[in-house]
Amino acid sequence: MYTLSPFTCSRLKRLPKQPVVWEGDRRPIADGMLDAFGYDGSLPNGADEASDCIIWVDGTEGVLRAVTIIPADTGHEAVVRTLLQAMEHPQGAMPPARPQKLVVSDREIHFFLRGALQDLDLSVDYADTLPIIDEIFESLQQPDE
Repeated sequence: MYTLSPFTCSRLKRLPKQPVVWEGDRRPIADGMLDAFGYDGSLPNGADEASDCIIWVDGTEGVLRAVTIIPADTGHEAVVRTLLQAMEHPQGAMPPARPQKLVVSDREIHFFLRGALQDLDLSVDYADTLPIIDEIFESLQQPDE
């Protein structure tokens, strides 16, 4: 089982814990979505056409905290790495923080995160839908007008 190192847990526990809920998901990237993420046809990390997008948003504030493009065959550890990025080095001008609760819509990721984050005092829940992430992906799949 994958768990965070004691050093990483200690570092993360020093971040302020906010009473917020974050949504996270991993989804395949549809044709044309890479342009929306600022990629000009060349994918990061040697990824080929089959790529996934990991996204973490602060569902309470409605802001994007982290996005990562990965090869589709990458393991669930990448979801945790992107979450750590969302906590310690969020995009934009948001301060580093820990959420009170995480919500994901993939059962495998749900169980993986529960095990990996068990020492962080975070609630990890499952939901059938993630409204904010669904909205983000729908907007990314819309053709430019």
